Amino acid sequence: MKKVIVSVIFLIYFTLGSFAQDIVNDDFVVTHGPYLQNLNSTGVTIIWTTNKPAIPGVILTSKDGTKRFIRNSHEGKIDGGGAFHKVRIEGLVPGENYQYNVNSVQVLKYQAYKIYYGDTLVRKAESFTTPSGKSEKVNFTVVNDVHELSGKLASYLKNGNYADQDCYFFNGDMVNFLQNTDQLFKGFIDTATAYFAARKPFYYVRGNHETRGFLNQDLKNFFDYKDGRFYYSMDLGPVHFIILDCGEDKPDNNRYYYGLADFDTYRSEELEWLKKEVKSEEFRNAKYRIVLVHFPIVKAEKQGYGTKFLADHFGPVLQGAGINLMMSAHIHRNAFYDADKSGFGYPVLVNSNNSFVEVTADNIGIKAVVKDVSGNQISEYSFK
Repeated sequence: MKKVIVSVIFLIYFTLGSFAQDIVNDDFVVTHGPYLQNLNSTGVTIIWTTNKPAIPGVILTSKDGTKRFIRNSHEGKIDGGGAFHKVRIEGLVPGENYQYNVNSVQVLKYQAYKIYYGDTLVRKAESFTTPSGKSEKVNFTVVNDVHELSGKLASYLKNGNYADQDCYFFNGDMVNFLQNTDQLFKGFIDTATAYFAARKPFYYVRGNHETRGFLNQDLKNFFDYKDGRFYYSMDLGPVHFIILDCGEDKPDNNRYYYGLADFDTYRSEELEWLKKEVKSEEFRNAKYRIVLVHFPIVKAEKQGYGTKFLADHFGPVLQGAGINLMMSAHIHRNAFYDADKSGFGYPVLVNSNNSFVEVTADNIGIKAVVKDVSGNQISEYSFK
């Protein structure tokens, strides 16, 4: 992928001098977003949709006032022509604040030898700050099992300290299944955008419900995952995060999967990656190591097929690796396993479907505060 940078003079002409404000156009509008994905110290992905086909771009303004107009290209062609827009920006400075405007040029006709452009829509400026590689603190919130109840998510965000958070983790089952795009946007993305997602990123951890429905194989298209996988690792402040993909909760031959499930093979591939990950320099040298996974990985007498698969295979790999905290979901109730009770030597905090967790990791340690829908504290845990 390459990015295309257009000079400021051409940009001003191209947008008819309107990049500082929204262009009023009843027929051509931004319908969802923008929301940030895969933000790191040197790059970010910005996603939005329009109601008409368009060519997307982003006007990026640095702290010193320098402007860049960025479009992406693949295999020699500038991206665009549809209603879903995703622009990746690289070459950013760690710890720097940027302003951006999403730019959409309407496509009226797109043929082999004839392309007609319509209006140019430029959204109001939003801003984001790239993480600093030297930061000794990170604040984040974990939400899960919303199941398309966007009003509940709004209550979490309204009653939490979202202004102080660096990012959010949606730890699975944010939807009931994936049959159409409205379930994603109305279910949680639009609410996240209204509160924070245009300025701060969220990281979407796949749960078992996201594997269901006609649209499930297109899930990655609506987000931007590091390395293009549902499982990966990343560093934020003093924390090295491991994001795991739990897969489905039933055997692959369960009749409700109609012969289309192959999660045992998939999880086995993920397991081989995890074995290498816990030996990596980034993992070994991290101050803290936090695992996010929808299914809790603990030893228990009665477990569903998926949770038992993770316990039997993933648990022993994580055991003794120095995990400071695992954060999970799925069981729709709050639970906590001390390091000596989880069966694998690490503490596990399970968040319910009616609460959220605000976490701070700094030089003192890790503090996790569980709050209910109204923002009242349910419990607090510290790991030093």
